[in-house]
Amino acid sequence: MLGVEDLESMVQFNFLINIEYLLIHMFDPNIPITIFHGQRSSPPTFNDQFTNIQVYSPVIKDRYGTHHTKAMLMFFRDQKTGIKTAQLIVMTANLIPPDWEEMTQGVYRSPRCPLKSDSHKVNPNVSYSSLFETDLTKYLCAYQLRPIFKVITQLKLYDWSSCKAILIGSVPGRHKGPELKEWGIGKLSTLLQSHVDPPEPCRSNSQIILQCSSIASTPQKWFDTLCARMSCSKNQLFSKIPKPCVVYPTMETADESITGRYKSGDFLRFEKTTYEKIHGWFDSFLYDWKSAKAGRQRIMPHIKTYTRVYTDVDGQPSIAWHLLTSCNLSRAAWGDYQLQNTQLYIKSFELGVFFCPSLWKDDSGKEVVLRPTTNTEKDDDTRTIVKVRLPFDLPLSRHPIPLQCFTRYEQ
Repeated sequence: MLGVEDLESMVQFNFLINIEYLLIHMFDPNIPITIFHGQRSSPPTFNDQFTNIQVYSPVIKDRYGTHHTKAMLMFFRDQKTGIKTAQLIVMTANLIPPDWEEMTQGVYRSPRCPLKSDSHKVNPNVSYSSLFETDLTKYLCAYQLRPIFKVITQLKLYDWSSCKAILIGSVPGRHKGPELKEWGIGKLSTLLQSHVDPPEPCRSNSQIILQCSSIASTPQKWFDTLCARMSCSKNQLFSKIPKPCVVYPTMETADESITGRYKSGDFLRFEKTTYEKIHGWFDSFLYDWKSAKAGRQRIMPHIKTYTRVYTDVDGQPSIAWHLLTSCNLSRAAWGDYQLQNTQLYIKSFELGVFFCPSLWKDDSGKEVVLRPTTNTEKDDDTRTIVKVRLPFDLPLSRHPIPLQCFTRYEQ
């Protein structure tokens, strides 16, 4: 992603960043690089000779909040033609060696987006933007840092309308009124009601699969609210409530991984004391990490995905919607409804990318179906098949017995 000759400048958003590790993977480490990180106590360091690097950290008032977003905004210029393009990458990996070499991660890469055809015109009365651009701009504005506005000005020169995805961000704050639907779980539930119209097989029987790397202290009431919001759709009143399923490794699965039980605890963050408090109600939702088909069985997940799946009329597993995000299973990331659901309190910066069939519909009238990449069928005359790479295998496999979930300390 980074070792390309036409990369002209770059903006990095992450929690942990090893700048030397970043630079050795670049074709030209001397291009302008702006970094927004979450290492409040120990900012990333780099050699003073790299005057092209600017490093910032957004202000987060809550001590439990973090800048957890993992993304790259990249600007290109073809050296032969002079053509400029831009690309957004949303991912789940920190910019440190273990994340890329020892863990299962997810990466979304937008198309390389061209300059707007009217970008040379200066007319403050004319506004041209796609939903993708609008959401990205709104998210970045929440940083409230002077350098971010230069980034926003630059990205607004490009046409992001080819991106068949919707951004879902979380930003710190107590969000009220219209802002309730702009961030975190409020934004996701709003999108599900406006964009997702499940087919009859999905309405009859489906699962909401919550898959993450860290599980914070999770009250059952909050978990139920999260799952209820994720169950929203256009025809919700005519749908059977989806079954929530949490994919998380067992102790045995972690033991057999390339990182083993103890090293896996560096990134699979589920405290033993937390699990002991909630296992009575939580165990019934737990499913093991099974990823043989995806080729990641022994590579423990740092990826975070949320997906509604069902079995279609042809017997194949299908996807009603899918979200790749930096959000773990926590109130800090998704938000916590307060004051009789009139306020959504979010502590952290997060960013994810959402997909559903309606984003691929066109004038052809063909049905659009999202399927896992492990399915082998192709488009036909009546429908378009869009492949989504799920990190886990379907059908899911339950934890064999209670109290077997991986935690950071030995049972």
